[in-house]
Amino acid sequence: MLASIGALGLGAAAAGCGSPSASAGSAVTLNFQWWGGDARNVATREAVRLFEKRHPDIKVQTSFTGIHPYFQRLATQVAAGTGPDVLQMDYYQLRDYADNGLIANLSGPEFSGIRLDGVPSAYVEDNRLDGKLWAVPTGLITQAILVDPKIWNRAGGLPKPGWTWDDLVEDVAPALRKASPDRAPLTDFGGYSETFNVWLLQRGKSMYTTAGSLNFTEKDLTRFWELTARLRDKRVFTPPNITASYDGSPASSPLVRHLTTAEFNLTSSTLPYFSGYGELAAVPFPTVSSSAPLGLSVGAGMMCVRESSSHKREAALLLDFLLNDPGAGAALGVVRGLPPNRATMNRVAPGLDPGDRMVHEYVSALESRFSKNPVPPSGSSEDKDEFKRVNEDVLFGKSVGDAAAEMFEKFNSTVPEG
Repeated sequence: MLASIGALGLGAAAAGCGSPSASAGSAVTLNFQWWGGDARNVATREAVRLFEKRHPDIKVQTSFTGIHPYFQRLATQVAAGTGPDVLQMDYYQLRDYADNGLIANLSGPEFSGIRLDGVPSAYVEDNRLDGKLWAVPTGLITQAILVDPKIWNRAGGLPKPGWTWDDLVEDVAPALRKASPDRAPLTDFGGYSETFNVWLLQRGKSMYTTAGSLNFTEKDLTRFWELTARLRDKRVFTPPNITASYDGSPASSPLVRHLTTAEFNLTSSTLPYFSGYGELAAVPFPTVSSSAPLGLSVGAGMMCVRESSSHKREAALLLDFLLNDPGAGAALGVVRGLPPNRATMNRVAPGLDPGDRMVHEYVSALESRFSKNPVPPSGSSEDKDEFKRVNEDVLFGKSVGDAAAEMFEKFNSTVPEG
């Protein structure tokens, strides 16, 4: 898919340039596509209906799928010079689409109608590359360990920010095994490049530089997988067969299946956990020391405009509406993460359900300690999948050193070391 974007993207963008705009007085039709589940689909369509009432001369065609079919379809569309006017974008795909001229620079005059003054600047800046704004934030998310609060309170309570990896191994995990002997303390997270990045940020590094090159060494990766191997050896993590059975879906989640007491995920995933499991709490990752960075970073959901769209000003109106309008904020709630507009967040906060309220309190308490996390380079989404595959080899016998060497070579085949 990424190869097709690179090979055909610029041609597709050029093919759409100069397309005629709608004639004066005629209705404009915007195509708006996103990925997500039923709740996001229903809420987004309700917000779109409100937008159409406010702008009767603009009609919005909508469609949604799961994330993998979404990007497969999007790659096909842009390769053919077509596609949505307004589109949801993934953090790992942003640079691909920007570098290949497939999405518009929102710093241009056509997009002056998008108001960003109600959004903290840190969340806006995360969507810039080389000084240009390529997306607007639509929902704030971060990393968390989702825990069963009843079990963790029986084991001594929820840890405070600044708890350490040694605390986990020596105190917290043994207490959890005693409180719930039929479960592993944590679902193994060694296969997620996101958790490797958390570990790096705690040490003042990151996976990538702002220029898009690697910002870590093979030794760093070896040390991270040595840590996760230690957590397996100390029975902190789920056993390999359970870990390998988890495909990221709520149905296969070891936590939802009551095989573990806690699990790494993004805060935008709490709804299916609350639906499938029940009450949960969020705690930050253990870190190096009480004074070290937590390793958490903001991951804003994002919306872009196709570069070859004939209706950029109308697309800007839709983005501004979704970001700033009180009615849109009420309709969307937190289906894309916490609203990045502060006024909207304050309006919806009193009506949040328990899961969303928990996320709001977690993010609000910790956002001042978030680390800056550069936008990943082109091709990095492939490395995410490979990271999980190589880690599974470690689960079933491959040495950490050999696995780290293999994965680091794969990283360097995608992105050169900085």
